[in-house]
Amino acid sequence: MKAALLRPARLTGVLLLAGTFGCADNDLTLSILQMEAVMLPSCVAVASMGATTPGRSRGLLDLSLVKTDGYIGVPVVRNNLMSRTGGAGSVEFNSIQITGANVTLQLPAAAAGSIAPADRSFFYAAAPGRIDPGGSTPMFIEVLPAKLARQLASSVPKGGLLTVVAEIRPVGDHSGDQVIGGPIFFPIDICTKCLVTIATGSTCPLPVGTTPQSGGCFPQQDDPVLCCASSAGTLLCGTSAIAKM
Repeated sequence: MKAALLRPARLTGVLLLAGTFGCADNDLTLSILQMEAVMLPSCVAVASMGATTPGRSRGLLDLSLVKTDGYIGVPVVRNNLMSRTGGAGSVEFNSIQITGANVTLQLPAAAAGSIAPADRSFFYAAAPGRIDPGGSTPMFIEVLPAKLARQLASSVPKGGLLTVVAEIRPVGDHSGDQVIGGPIFFPIDICTKCLVTIATGSTCPLPVGTTPQSGGCFPQQDDPVLCCASSAGTLLCGTSAIAKM
């Protein structure tokens, strides 16, 4: 992860001339269609939109389950440029190579001192591929890094939620020029043990054959998970909480 916000120049030309500038903040070139809800069992994100591609309007991050990763978001990015080629079989000049996303975190007043202003904005590198005009692709980004999430722990009310809003802008390369697309604003509710159900009256790990709530594709977020506490005090969750045969 790079800890600096890209500072683009403002694009003043028309949409089809987006490649004229070395760096352009152009809300029209790229956009985020939705934040995708990646689901079990496949945990695969898809580019096509429709009734079978569920979106997610907000996220939920349980700090008690955060290890190496914080909140993982899956924005679906669209190339809004019109096709421009030199004829049949020629190169598409308006394809955009996605390179990642700019993220700016908006903190509530109760948590204003938890994260330094310089750390609230950053670029997250991702390489989901090249998008032709009119096409779209999903990418996985750590919208709220684990380190920053932990810094917010003392601001989370006991038994309640602390909401951080992430402004996410897709970043890409268009014919050698950097373009930065329009934002989506994605709220993330932060809690402590709100996704965890602790198994009681049993040993840990749980007996073979137990069917736990296994959480989602990312165990620290969004979906409930069954856990147990080992004799050493370690929290085992989902499939990790079940004894091996």
